[in-house]
Amino acid sequence: MAQNQPIFPIKPEEHSVHIPVSIERDSTTLTNSNQKPNHWPTILFSTIFVIIGQSIAKLLENFYYDKTNRTEINQHRQDDGVWTQSLLQTVGFPLLLLPFIILTTKKHNNTSVQFHYKSLAVIYICIGIIMSVQGRLSAMGKLEIPFLLFTLIYPTTQLLFTPIFARFINKIKFNRWVVISLVLAVGTVALSFTSTFGGEPGSSEESFSRGITAALFAGVCFSLFLCNIQNVFDNYIFKRTESSTTIRKPSFASVFEVIIFSSLVATLISVVGLLVAGEQHDLKREMSGFQNGKGAYVMVMVGQAVSWQLYWVGIVGLVFSVSSVLSNVISVVTWPIVSVLVVNLFDFGNFTGEGDDEFDIFKGVALITAVLSVAAYFFRLHKENRDSAY
Repeated sequence: MAQNQPIFPIKPEEHSVHIPVSIERDSTTLTNSNQKPNHWPTILFSTIFVIIGQSIAKLLENFYYDKTNRTEINQHRQDDGVWTQSLLQTVGFPLLLLPFIILTTKKHNNTSVQFHYKSLAVIYICIGIIMSVQGRLSAMGKLEIPFLLFTLIYPTTQLLFTPIFARFINKIKFNRWVVISLVLAVGTVALSFTSTFGGEPGSSEESFSRGITAALFAGVCFSLFLCNIQNVFDNYIFKRTESSTTIRKPSFASVFEVIIFSSLVATLISVVGLLVAGEQHDLKREMSGFQNGKGAYVMVMVGQAVSWQLYWVGIVGLVFSVSSVLSNVISVVTWPIVSVLVVNLFDFGNFTGEGDDEFDIFKGVALITAVLSVAAYFFRLHKENRDSAY
């Protein structure tokens, strides 16, 4: 019996199970496929949220501009509503409080964990500032330059700067499939130049210098937003699960946490900007003059706020699941879908004086390149998941 004693102690083997926790979220890899068992479902649902949220938000935005008689607005009031549009992108964050509380309670753990409250507070304030500036600049850019030019500058800037920031901020390494996906995404943007927009400025309302600058910096801000979100996950939220004495996988509640606190800051900034600019008076005028009535106006505004929250859940969810780069790719390749929906639901040809809108070959090819861009990235994810299984 004494000879059998050494066989039973298993503490060294049990202890060895905890070693991989410190590398569960490795920022030098692109996919982090081993960090959670629901990797693919999270990616797919987040992608669906981005497509649905952005599509509905953009359609309602077009409907808003189409029914507020933009043709009667003179050049000095061309930028009316930019703070309002920025506010609509973040003001719906209270809708996320309930799922956040439910997921947080479900994942409650009594172990002592360092939450880095002060550091996260500063970071959320910075991200909120970036969100508000990005929302304001993107809303301004669309009203200052032709939409085809905005379509080329804004998403292309995102696709160029997000990989650069991700490489230096998040230490992400790239491979040929990711490069192919980015190239196809840029091609998708280039083919979307025939897209139309309800707030298209007239020739007398265009301001190329301000519009181009706004579109350019809006794209840079969006890239900074995505990469800073990933930095929060990598260096704070995921590490606080590793600091626990019990192995805990990151919860999707962290996605709601990031959106809620960042949106709170962005909302406060947008409200202040709206009041300083006096846009609260424009809201009353727009509601009274809305072609479909006051009730429809309120529904359009509420619908935009809700849709933007769905979009942010998808965007941040993709950063949580994979990386800022994939999140940006999915966001950009959704543009052709919106363009096709706008063509089928609106007729801005007479509005802009450029003839009727139609589904042309460029929109069709843009849809194809968008699918190929996502397929290239997803193929890489599948390949890495398969390799990690062996």
